[in-house]
Amino acid sequence: MRGVLRLLAALAPLLVMAGCVSTEPETALHVAVERDARKEGFRRVGVLTDDYYYCYPLTHEVIRVPKGFETDFASIPYAAAAFIDPMGDNMEAAVIHDYLYAVGEPGQREKADTILLDALAQHHVDPLRRKLMYETVRLGGAKNYGAPSEWRFVDPETQKPVKPPPKPKTAIVAQLKRCEDLKGATFLKMRAVAALPHL
Repeated sequence: MRGVLRLLAALAPLLVMAGCVSTEPETALHVAVERDARKEGFRRVGVLTDDYYYCYPLTHEVIRVPKGFETDFASIPYAAAAFIDPMGDNMEAAVIHDYLYAVGEPGQREKADTILLDALAQHHVDPLRRKLMYETVRLGGAKNYGAPSEWRFVDPETQKPVKPPPKPKTAIVAQLKRCEDLKGATFLKMRAVAALPHL
């Protein structure tokens, strides 16, 4: 027994360091599922109850999905719902993608779809579902990219539509040296800037 305890004591620093190395996003997605899914037919819709920040590992660009943004999560056809849970492990990636499409930065649709694919992998979505979701948006997503109907905001408390803020030119709010910097003082500074009126 003492030998096991000594081994655990020796391994403890390594286990702690291993726990610090993560490819997971630093901020959590806070979303309320709306009681009334009327807008999307069979799909459930939700509203962000807090800002969500995501750092794209390949470029270290930070995307901020603002509080109040309305999402239908994974915009999948009804037939595909049996294979892809719109609110499963793909939820964070789907919300990021919804927001990128809502902003609709000109010439950036392919990048938005690539970010979806990479974020799905980052959230451990299996390769078959990643490929299916990516190919689906590549095939049928063009009509929704930048469409006015995608820019929807809801009061998280009342779940009633509100006047959306002006649409930004880009969903990117910062460029970091590394995604690990999306925490601590840097994160608090971003939140302070986000509290200012939208440009």
